[in-house]
Amino acid sequence: MKSEADYWRNFWDEQARRSGSDYALNRRTNVRLEELEQSALQQFLEAVAPRLSDVVLDAGCGSGRNISVLSPLVGSVIGMDYSEQMIERAKERVAAEKLSNVTLMQGDVTSLQFSDNTFDKVICASVLQYLDDVECAQALHEMVRVCKPGGRLILHLKNGTSLYGFSLKLLRPIARFMAKRMKPEFYRSRAWHERALTREATRILDHDGFGIFTFVPLPQRVVSRLLQCELRCGGPRFLKRFAVNYKVTALVEKSRG
Repeated sequence: MKSEADYWRNFWDEQARRSGSDYALNRRTNVRLEELEQSALQQFLEAVAPRLSDVVLDAGCGSGRNISVLSPLVGSVIGMDYSEQMIERAKERVAAEKLSNVTLMQGDVTSLQFSDNTFDKVICASVLQYLDDVECAQALHEMVRVCKPGGRLILHLKNGTSLYGFSLKLLRPIARFMAKRMKPEFYRSRAWHERALTREATRILDHDGFGIFTFVPLPQRVVSRLLQCELRCGGPRFLKRFAVNYKVTALVEKSRG
C-alpha cells in the first residue's frame, strides 16, 4: 500500500464530487488568473509539441482539461488517474466534447499497466508531490519505461527550491508543535528531480515556472498581485528555476528494459 494513498484518493474523489474546478494547471489553488492560465496553456503546448501521429499518456489526468486541449492535435490520448471520481468527471467531459480518440482508466502512476515504449509523450501535472521519495522515483522510472526513445516527458512539479517550499518546510514543525495535521505533500528540491531524471536516461530540454515570489501563508489577494506582476514584468529566466510551480520538459534518450 502506498503511503497516504487512501488520504489522497479520498481527497480527490471528494473534490470531483463537489467542485466545478478543472484542477488542471495548478491543483488546489484558489487563485485563478485568466492571463496566467493562457500563459500556462501556451507553455504546455510548446513543451508537448503535439503531432498528429502522437500517442500520449496523461498520467494523473484529473477532470481531463489537458486531454481536451490535446485530443484534436494528436493521434490518441490515454488519460489515467488514481481517483475514480475524477475519471468519471473526465468521462463526462470527453462525452460532451465528443472526443473519439480518448481512452480513460483508473490507475497508479507508480505501476503503469502499459508495455515498454508505448507512448510518444507522457504528461504528469501536479501529481508527484503526493508521493514520497521512493514512490516518486518509481513513478519517474515507470513514465520513462513506457515512453519511446526520443519521446518526451512533460512534468509539472511542486518545487522545494522555492520561497513557498522553504516557508512550507519551516511551517511544518510549528504545525506539529501545535498538534495540527498538514496535508501529506512532498516538496522536493529541483535538483532532486533533475538527478532522478538523469538516472532514468533522460535529458532536460527546457524548464519554465511561475510563483517565484509566493510563500506560506500569503493572503490570496497578495498572491494574485504577485503573479500578475510576475507575468507582466518577466525577469531573468534563471529565476523561474525557483518558482513553486516548476515545469520540466525531458527527452527520453534510450529505451528502458
